Amino acid sequence: MADISPFQGVRFNVAKAGTPGSLISPPYDVIDSQQRRRLYERSDYNYVRLVLGEEQPLDSADHNRFTRAGSLLVEWLEKGILLRDPMPGFYRQRIDYQIRGHAKTLCGLTALVRLEDYARGIILPHEKTLRGPKEDLERLMDATSANLDSVWMMFEDNSGVVRKALQNAHWREAIENARDETGVGYSLDVCDGAGDVQAISQALGSEVLTIADGHHRYETALAYARKKREECGAGPWDWVMATLVWTDDPGLTVLPTHRVLRDLDSVLLDRLAEQLGRDYELQACRQGELESRLAQAGESAFGLWDGQKGWVIVPREDVDLLGAELSQQSVLAEAFGFDVAHLKTDPRLAYVEEASEAFGMVSSGDWQAAILLNPIPVRTITRYARQGRPMPQKSTYFYPKLASGLVLRIIQDAPVAC
Repeated sequence: MADISPFQGVRFNVAKAGTPGSLISPPYDVIDSQQRRRLYERSDYNYVRLVLGEEQPLDSADHNRFTRAGSLLVEWLEKGILLRDPMPGFYRQRIDYQIRGHAKTLCGLTALVRLEDYARGIILPHEKTLRGPKEDLERLMDATSANLDSVWMMFEDNSGVVRKALQNAHWREAIENARDETGVGYSLDVCDGAGDVQAISQALGSEVLTIADGHHRYETALAYARKKREECGAGPWDWVMATLVWTDDPGLTVLPTHRVLRDLDSVLLDRLAEQLGRDYELQACRQGELESRLAQAGESAFGLWDGQKGWVIVPREDVDLLGAELSQQSVLAEAFGFDVAHLKTDPRLAYVEEASEAFGMVSSGDWQAAILLNPIPVRTITRYARQGRPMPQKSTYFYPKLASGLVLRIIQDAPVAC
């Protein structure tokens, strides 16, 4: 099953770089241009300069944000801004956050995981990926020879042996409560005792791992490893940095990702309820009760709001399908003719995590309708992954995101002559 290994993490030297909260950043794929500018201004050493550096007017194939990231990583290592831990170890992350009035703590283990083809059934995806993001990640990995971010994976630990090994291990504090600009707190502990490392590795060795977030990172690392193996054989590129979280951790939050639509044919929109009525039961409801009624309707239900009328939509027959799947097929594809292979980049479609934001967008007049979805239970995500059933893209939003900059992993220090 999964092969887990400790590693010599590279971390900020806060004595030179500054307070951890000024150094961490969100993952690259949730940062917009305004937030990137704020992070740049927060510190000369903010991690965003590595994972999503700014483009410059004279950028070229040989000089660009990827090559600058590679040069900057070397510079920070040479100046002691970043330091490599002396011993291989595991890293325990603790994330403290508030969600809808409730305080939660999520724990994860950052380690190396041996890369495996999905077909082997050891590392499982739960959604399909796009080519575009992987191209940028490939260029960044080539330029830095590093895992700058973790792949977020989940383990089931039905026997409890993994949690026991983690609880019995001896940890020492590395970073205490680095807070991002939203108030989420991130802490990091290290464990490098030989006995503890062995016990944790053995406990996780019986697990199948499901990717929660970071499918593009994982597949990029897999492609990088294939390329390096062709050139040099087996090596450190056969592993990827991952943060492993228990599927039933009380601090694990999965938010729904609602769909908001515009530029629809108004005639088709007016006929939508009639068209859906052939295969679904439509339960009319007001905007204020749509979210709560949907939560009671089950995993196959979805909601619809057109600015004046709302419905909870439930299939007439029992089906083992999610509301995200049914709404994608029946509404987006069949009713409005969307190309489901390109939904993520379609400008007529937006994704938001809060129903109130979806309602506000429709009320603004710039958007015509919203499809509301229920959050997908974590065990449903892992079940789909084990069955080889990819969910529609943007079906899940794991919250909060793992911070970038707590620890990174150098794959190799210098090019290896093979």
